[in-house]
Amino acid sequence: MWHAFLDESRRGSTYLVAVVVVHGRDCNEARAAMRRLTKPGQRRVHFNDESDRRRRELLARIADIGLRSRVWHCREGHDVAARQVCLSAVVPKMIDLGVSRLVLESCQHQDAKDRKTLAEAVRKAGGRLSYEHFRPTEDALLWVSDAVAWCYGAGGEWRRRVGVLLDDVTDVNRS
Repeated sequence: MWHAFLDESRRGSTYLVAVVVVHGRDCNEARAAMRRLTKPGQRRVHFNDESDRRRRELLARIADIGLRSRVWHCREGHDVAARQVCLSAVVPKMIDLGVSRLVLESCQHQDAKDRKTLAEAVRKAGGRLSYEHFRPTEDALLWVSDAVAWCYGAGGEWRRRVGVLLDDVTDVNRS
């Protein structure tokens, strides 16, 4: 049983989502490893708030955990529409990979629209996939997808560094 953890990022005209896929039997160990990466008083790891030195350290530790990820991106100016396009593309791949559960970082104003988009995508894909929204402090594996999204979106050195965690990058466009 596979679980997936999704977070998004906006970089200029590009909207992207990063998904980390983890086998169910490895989730608790990976969560514990991620929690150990927090500094005293820190409730979560958020790449946007970290220094470059700390980001490099975190990426190295995440790579040591052995987690794998994928990125979907599109050039859609409106975040809600871009998120729908990306989520619609993520679902069939998750079903193909045998993912049974997708955890998304909550964007409270978009969660209801997400659920509608995901339900339609699952129906179209003809598979099964449960999904739920969590705040980043509720599941440490969301921190990994945050790191991947941030690094990929930043480009340059950061995209190169996160490349060791990436299995695939997909460009999606509105149809």
